[in-house]
Amino acid sequence: MPPLILTARDALDDRVNGLETGADDYLTKPFEMAELVARIKALMRRNQPWAPDETCFADLKISPHASTLFVGPSSITLSPSELQVLLALIRHQGEVVRRGALESAAWGAFSDITPKALDVAIHRLRGKLVALQSKVSITNTKGVGYALAVSQDA
Repeated sequence: MPPLILTARDALDDRVNGLETGADDYLTKPFEMAELVARIKALMRRNQPWAPDETCFADLKISPHASTLFVGPSSITLSPSELQVLLALIRHQGEVVRRGALESAAWGAFSDITPKALDVAIHRLRGKLVALQSKVSITNTKGVGYALAVSQDA
């Protein structure tokens, strides 16, 4: 379920922070029930499960349906959470993606995960990128999130 923040906090900073930390929509009180229902329907339409046959970034090729990561002729299987984290990072093309957004992409907005679950998924992804000798690495911006970086040397 995509997150929608429903709150009385209507300052610009509150709305921006809510959206940047992973919410798909932000609705302030007072509101009309018809608007809330319309926003929920729009979120549900927008978040239908869909994945392309393959996604590429630098030397990476991902087959989401097979949960497989390819670098050249080599391949490795990704867990569902690793796949979703990597796809979320690729969608942002090298920009820093906040931890909350990555956790939501991998496990859903309302899942009960341990605080270190994302760190474990990132660690495993980094190991798989190294094993495949990819030019791509995952960088950390402390206290903010993660991004993909491409090395020209590898």
